[in-house]
Amino acid sequence: MTSLTSEDLEDQLDSFIIRKPRDQTKVYTAVRKETNNGQKIFEHIPLLVGDILQSTPVAGYKDVFTAFNPATLNYRSCLVYGYVAGRGVHNKFFYKYLVDDGTGTIEISIFSKPNESDIIRGLYNEAKNLVYSAGSGQYEKVSGCMIRLLGKAMEHIDGSAILLGSNVLLFGRPSCFRNKITLEVISFAMDNGRSRQLEIAFNDNLIDYYQSHKAA
Repeated sequence: MTSLTSEDLEDQLDSFIIRKPRDQTKVYTAVRKETNNGQKIFEHIPLLVGDILQSTPVAGYKDVFTAFNPATLNYRSCLVYGYVAGRGVHNKFFYKYLVDDGTGTIEISIFSKPNESDIIRGLYNEAKNLVYSAGSGQYEKVSGCMIRLLGKAMEHIDGSAILLGSNVLLFGRPSCFRNKITLEVISFAMDNGRSRQLEIAFNDNLIDYYQSHKAA
């Protein structure tokens, strides 16, 4: 898990999080890389939990799995949407949860980032103190913006903030240990607002992705 690069989920979803008009087709295209021997490996593909659980590791390729629905393809990273159905056994390195999307339940691991969390909390508290301190009216608007941004940043870093029943969008990589498939989360976003924008966007692009590969 420590070898995973820290990628911002929102950067991965520039064209993903905007819901498309229903008459528009195929707006989401997964990143595809090709190895020296012509092997195609996909990144950031939207998948159902059930299809991740049916995936198999590819021999000779680190962290690469083969998915069989809607077509046989190799991938390294994926996007998943579901709700938190249970809590695993946390430790000082990982927060563990069970996520269900109706097609299956998968255990996820979110790497603990205490240093990053402490830095963001410290900046958050400083911004709040600046708002309430005497004679700081000129900084109130800037501090307010910082508070909102830092609060949002914590949602993408602090795995302990995830509650049972929360809706989450996950970006991560499958892992197989003792024939059990789990998901190592690189980044996540909670989607508990009334609008459920991430769920809508995920479903739209999941349909696009599955239909395009089924037709291929």
